[in-house]
Amino acid sequence: MWPGSSVLKSKIFQWFEDFSRSVHSAHNLREVFNEASLSMKSISSTAWVLCAWLSFTASAYAVPVLQVGAPGAPGEGVYANYVANSSAPTETDSAITSGNNILVGGTYASSSQLLLGGQYNGSAGLGQSWAAVLQAQFGGALSNYAAFNGKGAILVAAVPNGVSGALTVNGLNPFFTSATSLFPNNHDPVKDATSDFLFFDIGNFAKNAAAVPNFADETGAVTGEVKNLLIATSGFQWIHFDVMALATKNRVSSTTGLLKTALV
Repeated sequence: MWPGSSVLKSKIFQWFEDFSRSVHSAHNLREVFNEASLSMKSISSTAWVLCAWLSFTASAYAVPVLQVGAPGAPGEGVYANYVANSSAPTETDSAITSGNNILVGGTYASSSQLLLGGQYNGSAGLGQSWAAVLQAQFGGALSNYAAFNGKGAILVAAVPNGVSGALTVNGLNPFFTSATSLFPNNHDPVKDATSDFLFFDIGNFAKNAAAVPNFADETGAVTGEVKNLLIATSGFQWIHFDVMALATKNRVSSTTGLLKTALV
């Protein structure tokens, strides 16, 4: 399933309780797939996945709200380790391992948070829809984002601009494709001139006690869920993954009259 030319890349984004977008530091993870040998830490592999980790200021939480990582190779621990530098694209603090899975963590940072994933609709009231939140972020008509309504957390896959290929996540095709990223943080290669974008519904995050550590240093254990996703692809030279979700609090917004909902 993993052709020798296939590259998968992903970003770990940490969105904290105040949903700050101010970048404080960055670390990267790279997962390498070698179709012939699946050798560990093989820099000669031509099929690989990159996972990057960014932290944000003004947070007291050791475990990020959202993160994307990869399983560690033997001797690396649960999550992939880091090396100093990587390229294509240029990154620092990268980790190389083997496998065809990525890990997506989502956490509940406070007791006031009702749901991390899609739109909340429950005993506490109604949160904002994906369409409403994306329209507020990116503009345009509400109908432009109708395909996102009813979805949970969303895995965003950036693929080379104009290149034909196939990608499934847990056996499912993307529910939406776009030439525009629709991701709240503009970073390489999540740029319209560089990539096209595929969107996958990965569901809401469960509230499992002490279930999610910080993937970067493997410390901490907070309420949430780690999703293990199976990636299968062909035709793409590389694929870069990000994750986004709606975080709904048990507080009513004076602006919308709905429960406070943030894009994270």
